[in-house]
Amino acid sequence: MSKNEKKSYLPSQKFLGKQVIDLKGALIGNVKDLAVSVGDLDLALVVTTKGGSDIQVPWSEIQSIEDVVLLNKTVELPSAPAAPTVMPTPLAAAPSATVDCPSCKAAVPSHAKFCPRCGSRIR
Repeated sequence: MSKNEKKSYLPSQKFLGKQVIDLKGALIGNVKDLAVSVGDLDLALVVTTKGGSDIQVPWSEIQSIEDVVLLNKTVELPSAPAAPTVMPTPLAAAPSATVDCPSCKAAVPSHAKFCPRCGSRIR
């Protein structure tokens, strides 16, 4: 770089929210933040993957940043953990919806106080 060339600095807001695409064209996720390694003077993008986890993409793995962030390698994302299998709870036997009338033996709704056929009191 010559003395006359100016360094190009980009604000972190330029990266936030951009989609991250790997070399094969697969969508990896969206940029969440810009991380700085002070000891190594290195940068990385914090990317929220499609699965919801966060990964760090070192600056050396970025090929281009325009409308999207294009990586210079393919990325294998960890597979999402399988959803736990939930066994259905067996339903308890429903209480009988009818009872027999003590006088005429007709099927009477269990909430009835009197038999609709003969008029007898249901206990």
